[in-house]
Amino acid sequence: MPASSISGYIKEIDPKKSLFKKSVELGSGKVQGYDFEGEFDIREFFAAYKGTGFQATNLAVAIDLVKEMRRNNAMIFLGFTSNITTSGLRDVITYLVKNRLVHFLVTTTGGLEEDIIKTHGSFLHGSFDADGAFLREKGVNRSGNIFVPNERYIWFEKFMETPLEAAYARQKTTGRACNSIEFVEEIGRAMENVDNKEQSFTYWAYKNKIPLLCVPLADGAIGDHIYFFRKKHREFDIDLCREVEVIYDAVLNAEKTGAIILGGSVPKHHIMNAMMLREGADYTVYINTGHEEEGSNAGANTEEAKSWGKASAGKTDVKVWGEASIIFPILVAAAFKL
Repeated sequence: MPASSISGYIKEIDPKKSLFKKSVELGSGKVQGYDFEGEFDIREFFAAYKGTGFQATNLAVAIDLVKEMRRNNAMIFLGFTSNITTSGLRDVITYLVKNRLVHFLVTTTGGLEEDIIKTHGSFLHGSFDADGAFLREKGVNRSGNIFVPNERYIWFEKFMETPLEAAYARQKTTGRACNSIEFVEEIGRAMENVDNKEQSFTYWAYKNKIPLLCVPLADGAIGDHIYFFRKKHREFDIDLCREVEVIYDAVLNAEKTGAIILGGSVPKHHIMNAMMLREGADYTVYINTGHEEEGSNAGANTEEAKSWGKASAGKTDVKVWGEASIIFPILVAAAFKL
């Protein structure tokens, strides 16, 4: 198109008509943050998240949903990946389990073993940018910006001798393989003799008779120890069927169910897959950084869960997109402590 024609075309457009298009008032409530001018009030501070927008508003919805779970005596299923235990969130989970504020736990092998290992020796602050070859030379493992010295796992190998021998003795006495639920109970029982056991959610789950599923059990260091133990005792076995029965029975027998799931992976699917038996969890709260565009379980949002019958069809669900080490303590403080 010639320049003269373009100029004429532009003159025919009314720019104000495009810029000042008439609108209607859609949405609800005013977007507004917390007012720090007055005396600080922690309850009002958390309540202000609802008006802030973006993920702060989703977090406020999550807080309200967890409060509703508790008011309605829902059976709360807490699922989390191993990195949650690697971080200081392990101590937050211990608080919830010790005080019976959640009723069913599902984690990975790393989540279980790192909880136990921390009763022996702390994990240490490191750096995301640390030289991996240098750390390997020094016998230090890195998870994000957290360092885990090999010495911790050397101690854990010795610890695992007790529950493995107990599970094997049970098998020889009963004539059947120890199931995974019993095996985790043996781990909890072995912790009775461990210093700092009260720091551990595994110990409190055992003490308070709160089911703790470790899926998949044969992963991680526990898998290593099972492997070497079986080399010496070829008939040793662990039955995994019971863990499915335990979680399905819990879901079916609960009056109401609530799911709080940190991260993705097997714990998320294990809990939500069980919820299909009752047309979905009554309340669902996801906290993760997954994206649904990749089609993964980790990134799947609550609307996808509804399509499978994993989450109920109502509006009692939310996904908070964000890193759990920041978000989960706020959720616990606002929904369990206030």
